[in-house]
Amino acid sequence: MMPPPGCRSSSEMLPSPESPAQASASPWLSVLVPAYRVEAWLPACLDSVLSQYQPGIEVLVLDDASPDASGAIAREYAARHPGGLRVLAHGQNRGLAAARNTLLAAARGDYVWFLDSDDVLLPGAIAGLAAVVRDSAPDLVMCDFALLRERPRLHHRLRRRERHTPSFRGPADGEAAPERLALGLLGGGQLHAWSKIARRSVWQQAPFPEGRYFEDIPTIPALVRAVRRWHHVASPWVGYRQRAGSILASDSPAKVRDLLLGLRELHAGLATPAMASARGALDAYVLRALASAAR
Repeated sequence: MMPPPGCRSSSEMLPSPESPAQASASPWLSVLVPAYRVEAWLPACLDSVLSQYQPGIEVLVLDDASPDASGAIAREYAARHPGGLRVLAHGQNRGLAAARNTLLAAARGDYVWFLDSDDVLLPGAIAGLAAVVRDSAPDLVMCDFALLRERPRLHHRLRRRERHTPSFRGPADGEAAPERLALGLLGGGQLHAWSKIARRSVWQQAPFPEGRYFEDIPTIPALVRAVRRWHHVASPWVGYRQRAGSILASDSPAKVRDLLLGLRELHAGLATPAMASARGALDAYVLRALASAAR
């Protein structure tokens, strides 16, 4: 497969024909990692994925014209893991949303897992996902996460939420009930893409708005509409790194503007008659986000 316009491939992926359910010419899972200014954390991220590597998986890393050694690190990993990792690159920096869209266009897996390059997959995550896919093959699998802090303090270590933060507040399984899916997502208050492993055909209906911060939020209405069956795994599969210098670590007028725009699009997309039962949770989520931005 040729890489999409505007990016180049520095190594080719030769996926195994195995899948959780049956032999297939395509991988069953694509793990997609955008990389920009993450030379200190990218090795841990890639190690966490490749240590769980199994036949039928492709790992794609996109160097978003990073000015540090992120691209070189990714290419080094591709050379050390031929057939296990493919590297793409943007000619100029285009931001996280564009990087995710480029990765999605290049992905071949039935399921897609977006993983931020400063985060990690926790042990057993891919095996757990494979078991869910074998068992019920839902359109969307949601997982919980743990917090990784650069300098954890005692009160951090004592909080259960640090070790296990739920991403969904609702029934573990659902079918043909988008309002219940929306209610659970809003109740969990965690609308990030990396805790939502979906069929590639589902994510293709929810592209990320390019050139904006908080790009995950406005994808939720389209994602909800595209999902027919979902499953929530109440286990932390992702280690979410909280660090200085990340997108969420500081505020700016542009970030506040994009947050407000994303919240407006989220509200417009979910405040429909078909989603009436989720309206209270939607309003509460938006108000909490606005209060946080005001602080």
